[in-house]
Amino acid sequence: MCRSISLKCIVIVTYIAILFPHTLSLQAQTQQPLAAVEEELSALFDSINATAGDEERLSLGLQYSSMLHNALILDGSFEHPFPLLPYLSKLTSPDERFRIFTWNIPLHSGMNKFYGIIQLKPDKTDSLAVVDLVDQIDGIEDPDHQVLSPEKWFGAVYYKLIPHQTVHGQVFYTLLGWRGENMLMTSRLIDVLAFLPENEIRFGKKVFCDFAEVKPTRILFRHSANVTMSLRYEEQSVVISKKWNARRKEFIYTNERAWMIVSDRLIPANPQLEGQFEYYIPAGDVMDGFLFRDGCWNFIQEIDARNPEIK
Repeated sequence: MCRSISLKCIVIVTYIAILFPHTLSLQAQTQQPLAAVEEELSALFDSINATAGDEERLSLGLQYSSMLHNALILDGSFEHPFPLLPYLSKLTSPDERFRIFTWNIPLHSGMNKFYGIIQLKPDKTDSLAVVDLVDQIDGIEDPDHQVLSPEKWFGAVYYKLIPHQTVHGQVFYTLLGWRGENMLMTSRLIDVLAFLPENEIRFGKKVFCDFAEVKPTRILFRHSANVTMSLRYEEQSVVISKKWNARRKEFIYTNERAWMIVSDRLIPANPQLEGQFEYYIPAGDVMDGFLFRDGCWNFIQEIDARNPEIK
């Protein structure tokens, strides 16, 4: 090998850098502490935001995703909070089985490109496993009824991960998310993440009862990009029975506290715009919900989201 600096040595090093830039970058990154890598990620994201062209934004977006992937295989990364990356959604499952990172890059065309990474927590015998999520919305027909893999992901930024549920021995996790479709339409969604044997990951599951004639695998709320829709997970007072009181001439309701998904009901701004979701808006005075009972999310119409006093 070269023992002194010479033109030949410079040529060799340059040749290696050209042929194997990713390898050299990964080696350099793995030698850095997580804090230093995080600073590089923060600076790269600032560069993406400052870039005018969509093509360059997408190129830098791939570079950013690769750099974050490499950071998440470093020792100690599962516990690292990444405080310098506030624009990333970072959700940890309550059982600490995995973390999921999602983010988007707005494009000047009005579209968004979505990125995601799942980091599985190792047990005593396994090493960290990192799974990239590939946004393939253009190749997904009828996403409301599809079960998808990480390689064919319905991209979104997830902002809530609901404690896991179990159906027939299979554990799954429910996610609430946002997806900016274009300049006219935005979506909120309820998706499901499930683990198959050998930690294979799937998105979407038929656990939504009584919502539609054909059970969906995820719920999509499409609406105008000019309005904001509420979709949240919270404790509510749920009516479990009602009985007519002849003396008082009114129904007496019996409620119980339960955690549920609560959403605005969406309606077209004009009845003639039925089915044109870019014109859908929240009704304003009507909320619906999903309550997990008997192995599925049960759809409940017209809930009282004011948390009335339990009688």
